[in-house]
Amino acid sequence: MKNYQILILISIFAFSCNSKKDVTVSPTQNINRVWMLVTFKEYDKDYFIKKNCFLDMTNKEIASSKMGCNNLSFNYKTNGSKVSFTNGITTEMACEDMKLEYDFSKSILEMSSFSINAHQLLLTSPNGVKMIFVAQDWD
Repeated sequence: MKNYQILILISIFAFSCNSKKDVTVSPTQNINRVWMLVTFKEYDKDYFIKKNCFLDMTNKEIASSKMGCNNLSFNYKTNGSKVSFTNGITTEMACEDMKLEYDFSKSILEMSSFSINAHQLLLTSPNGVKMIFVAQDWD
């Protein structure tokens, strides 16, 4: 009897070590991060770095961002690979160069899909406008 118990325990251990976990990765799994803007329209990546342009999606319903001047805030929802940003609000400071802020505020409301590839977030609109971000916490 003791030999059977030992054999059963060894069998369970051997099979459990060889079994593979079925892990399903959801597109929203890593979206709740702070994202640094790196590609958008004709703007240069160095310009984004200088302005410290980011999109903070750590709150699961409200995204905040800054494109160099005002604080921006949007409600957002995800469903599979779909995303929608609505109800954009902003502080109203007048700054020297607000073109990026204006372009971003208008374009983010048009974004309808997203994909995450490792540390990179891609937002895309139906008319082909793309925004690419990298995760702030990525080394």
